[in-house]
Amino acid sequence: MIKIGAIFVPVRNVETAIEWYKEKLGLNHVGTWPGNTGADFYFTVEKQYLSLVKVEEKQEIEFAINAKHYNAYYNFTTTDIEAYHQHLQLKGVEVTEIKDHGPVMCFDFYDLDGNMFGVIVDK
Repeated sequence: MIKIGAIFVPVRNVETAIEWYKEKLGLNHVGTWPGNTGADFYFTVEKQYLSLVKVEEKQEIEFAINAKHYNAYYNFTTTDIEAYHQHLQLKGVEVTEIKDHGPVMCFDFYDLDGNMFGVIVDK
């Protein structure tokens, strides 16, 4: 294997989610699936794909480490975690505080469906 081809994210309303991912995350919308059953995006620099998939009920895309702590399945990276954290806050995205975990710093954010994603940067 060379790299991940795409990440699939469950959403309940594809049209609304398309606008959120374009506006809040700045992803490039490259197409909508027939019948609005999904949509494809890519990250400008790396050409990594993220696809939205229409679901009827909320799906969990995080897992429980213990009764009080959940972890996202997906981490995104950035070159300036503080600036990106502030950018998302200014866009009205729900974010957690930035945490220092020794060799890395990270925070989580949530989309319209409550899907949790991590943002991480090596120190």
